[in-house]
Amino acid sequence: MLDLITHYYDNPINRRVMEDASVSHHEGNSLCGDDITVYIKLSDDWVIQDRSYDGNLSMITIAASSFFSELIVGRSLEDVFTITYENTLLAEGFEVTPRRKRAWAIAILATRNALHNYIKDNLIDTRDDVVEM
Repeated sequence: MLDLITHYYDNPINRRVMEDASVSHHEGNSLCGDDITVYIKLSDDWVIQDRSYDGNLSMITIAASSFFSELIVGRSLEDVFTITYENTLLAEGFEVTPRRKRAWAIAILATRNALHNYIKDNLIDTRDDVVEM
């Protein structure tokens, strides 16, 4: 597990500001101080073409966001709304302590809320929607 976190921290995927994003969204985690902005580019049929992120992030959040960027490119917007920590990151072997789940969840949460903003459905996901505590 630590090897995966270290790999993604040392080699972050898509950590950049995307200039031509379809939508962006900022989320903060007041408990650990993480501060993330995600950028998503969507095709006309609502498929994720690209996802990037930037911000003041912990090692775990960088690893999670990098992994998550790889995971969702090519997936439909509707599919991304089904993603949680348990059915995605945990299922892929990224198990962390309960306290660190919030750091992992912020990558998913910011992405899902960006997509809610994009489709203007007036929904806002919370951490309870993306991780079981």
